[in-house]
Order: sequence, then C-alpha cells, then structure tokens
Amino acid sequence: MAGAVGARLGPAVGARMEAVARKRVLAGPDYLRLSVLLLVAAAVHGWLLAHTATTARDGLGFARHALNFQSPHQVATGHDPNRTVLTVLKEAQHPPAYPAAIWAVGKVVRNASSLPHPEAYLLAAQLVSAAAGVLLVVPVYLTGRMLFDRSVGFAAALLLQVLPTPARLTSDALTEGMYLLGLSVAVMLGVRAVRRPTVGGFLLCGMATGFTYLVRLEGLLVAVGVGATAVGLLAARRWPLDLTLGRLTALAVGVALVAGPYMVVIKGLTNKPTGQEMLNPSVNPRANLFHKAEACAVVAVPLFAEWREGDGSRVTWSVAAVASETVMALFYVPAALAVAGVVLLRRRVAADPGLWCLLILAGLSAMLLTAVGIKAGYVSERHTLLLVLIGCVFAAAALEPVAALLRNRVRAEWLLVGVALAALPATMKPLHANREGFKHAGRWMAENVTPADCVIDPFNWAEFYSGRSLYAVPPDPAEPTFRYAVVDDRTRPGEHGRLPRLDQAIDVMTNGNSRVVYHWPENVPEEQAKVKVYRLSVK
Repeated sequence: MAGAVGARLGPAVGARMEAVARKRVLAGPDYLRLSVLLLVAAAVHGWLLAHTATTARDGLGFARHALNFQSPHQVATGHDPNRTVLTVLKEAQHPPAYPAAIWAVGKVVRNASSLPHPEAYLLAAQLVSAAAGVLLVVPVYLTGRMLFDRSVGFAAALLLQVLPTPARLTSDALTEGMYLLGLSVAVMLGVRAVRRPTVGGFLLCGMATGFTYLVRLEGLLVAVGVGATAVGLLAARRWPLDLTLGRLTALAVGVALVAGPYMVVIKGLTNKPTGQEMLNPSVNPRANLFHKAEACAVVAVPLFAEWREGDGSRVTWSVAAVASETVMALFYVPAALAVAGVVLLRRRVAADPGLWCLLILAGLSAMLLTAVGIKAGYVSERHTLLLVLIGCVFAAAALEPVAALLRNRVRAEWLLVGVALAALPATMKPLHANREGFKHAGRWMAENVTPADCVIDPFNWAEFYSGRSLYAVPPDPAEPTFRYAVVDDRTRPGEHGRLPRLDQAIDVMTNGNSRVVYHWPENVPEEQAKVKVYRLSVK
C-alpha cells in the first residue's frame, strides 16, 4: 500500500522519495538587473515629477473624470441627484481604469498634503502614471530575456526608461503610464503564449489585453496581433486546427471577462469621437468637438501633434507622419537600431513565433495609426507607444550584431550607454515649463473671479486651477458682470488656431475697454509677460 502511494506521488530512489526541484523563473543575475532598472526608472520619474511646472492639458480631463467618480452628482449647472457613477461611465469619453486609479490615489494625496483640490488630483494623476512607468521595467525585461537573453531584456527596459517620449509621457498626468504597463504585460503574455502554447496562457493574455483596453481602446490591438499570430501558425501547419481554435477561444474569453462589462455599460467599444468615427463612418461626433458640455473630460484638440495641411494625398501624408512621429519617439538612433535588428536577425525572426507576434503587432499598429491619420488629420507621438515598445526590444537585440559589424571597435555595452546618455538631456527637461503661468493665473482667479463672471480660457489650465471646472466645464453666465480672458504671449489671430474659444479670447483682449488685471511672471513688465488675464466690464 505504501509503495502504491509512493508510486502515485512521484519517483522513488530505494525507499526514499526523490524531490524534483522546481525550476526558478528568475535567478540572481535577473534580480540584480531588475534592481538597477528600477533605480534608474525611479530616478528619472522622480526627477520629472519634482520638475513639473504643470501637467499636460489632457491631464485636466482625467483629473475631472476621477472627481466625477468621487462626486457624480456634481454637474456644470450645480447638483443632479439622479446622476450616478454609472452615468459617469456612460458619459465619459475615456475608459475608467486610469481615472479610477487617480481617484484612489487622490484620496491619499488629499489626506497627506495641504494642496488645493485641483493640484492634489493632478499630482495623483502624475503619481499613478509614474508608478506604472517604473513598474514597466519588469515585463519589458522579461520579454527581452524570453526572446533573446538577459542583456537584451536589460537594454530594452533601459531604453524605454531614458528615451524622452516614453519617459516624459509616463511622468505626466496622462494614460500613457498605465497603458504602457498593461500593454507590456499583455505583449509579454502573448509572446509567451505563442511560444509555449497553453489555454491558460492565452486566457491570461486576453485578460491583460482587456485591462489595457480599460485604459485605452488601442489595447485591444494586442489580442488581434496574438490572434493573427495563432492563425499564422495554423496556416504554417505548426499548430493543429482544434488546438488553435481552443486557444483563440481562451484569448477571446479573457478579453471579454475583463472588458465586457464596460462595453455593456457604454453599449459599444468606445465613447471617443475619433474611435466612433473609425468604427462608424456614417456618424460624425467631431461636429460638436468644440462645444462646452457636462462631460467628464475636457474636449480639446492636441497641442503637440503633426497635423495635415494643404491639399496633398491623405494617405501619403499619413504614412509619412506615422513614420516621422515613430522615429522621433524612438529618438532617431534607436529607430535605426530597431530596423537593423529586424534585418540582421531575420533568420531568428523567421523561426520564432514570439518575434512574429511583435512584428505583426507593429504592422497592425502602423496601419491603425495611418488610418487614424487619414480620418482625423493628425498623428501624435503619444499614439506610437506600441511601436516604441517593440522598437526598443529590436534595438536592444541589434546592439551585439551591430557591434560585431563594427568589428567590436565599439562594444555593445558602450553603444547602449552612448544612446542613453545622448537621450537624457532631452528627457530631463522640466515638464511644460512654458505653461507654468497658467497655473499662477488660475490661483489668482480662484481669489478674484466670482461665479457670476464669465471666463474664456482656450487653454483650460487656469480655469481648472481656479476650481471653476473641477467637475465639468461650466456654461457662461447669461448676464455676467465681467468677462475674463486668459491668453499667452503667442495669442494673436492665426496662432493656436485649433483651440476652442480662441476667437472669443482675442475679442476680449483686443477690446479697447478691457485691461490686464493679472500677468505672469509677476516681477516683469506687463509687455514681457508670458500669460495675461484680461478683464472686460459687461455692465
């Protein structure tokens, strides 16, 4: 009887059980590299947080979204007792994961600091993004190690932390930190699933993809890419049909488990105007893009993007814009290294389904961005992050082959150090230093502007910092006492042409009866000011 039990439990040597040691996922060298990466990531993000003049303008909308979770009854016109968190989810343009995290961290920041309400939630938004940006090193390192080796994993994770675009975006009050973290986890699990296929692996990849979708719609692209890789393996007769269908089903179930409830609430894939346009060309939700509303997020056009001008081919412009923005986001040299990596490692790429998966994802992302450029007329570096993530992996993998081509005149390690050091000066510049004046203007407005006054702020910052638009952008009073306009030193006809309400601000600024009541910097003459607040008496 004892022998039978022993036989069932495992192999025996003589009268003793033989214990089979469990294979370790990470070893000492991995922990050392991860520790260095985490220290570098924390230093970069900590520096940028400490040197932030103000957050990106889109961050105002995310902070507002979080505040709506906290107080859903607050609306632009006062108080609506029938408005619930479910209503907020249905109305908000953006998915809920990032605003929900801001809401949770914001409560801690409010209790631990004396910051005004607007600034506390903007700081919370930055902290969420930066924390995710630091944690990003783990899945990126593991992906590089899985596909190549420890050195490639280390180099890929380091590049993603020191290149200006990903480092600065993941330190700002933007979705990019959480999005990149979710994206990198989903990609890691997807690569693992196609290399070591199990139903559980595809299920986990689907769940990670679903979480990434709850940060940004584009997160669903990972499931499409992994699914396409699985179909490719089926077509290449490397996987049988029944197992492929089972794995694809597990992938879809994973996505549905996490993303499905939100899709049911909003009755679709997205509330964003651009996304709705792409999914339903017969609808044009951008027609009301510049109208004030009680939405949770500021509806505003991107300030920093490549816009289509002139009458040339939309397709040609969009392809060129996607390529240009991707090269800039990769900071030029890593972009060249990434291309070199694909070329120099082409035999390895052809043999490894995990590398197929990365290239398929890159192709899908490029096609999606091109389509958005054709439809919406702009492409931003923010949209290229999946390409940047994949580019960093291939750039890291190219270091050794490139060094070999140079006959080791330059070691791979020194190439990596050189690229990192070249990027750091641009990376470590203060965030939005040229927008700091709007924060000070908002603080002045909080003490001097009444709810009965009309505020025209095309840039949105001052109005938010004043507390007027914490929960929603308020409508203009029917009969205001004063009309205030917030402008910068570039505000003139023809500048900032895509900003909503700019013409109204210029009208107040150029009215002979208006006068400057606040300017920043406060210690310079008015004509040298970067930001001005004009007041016009209406009555």
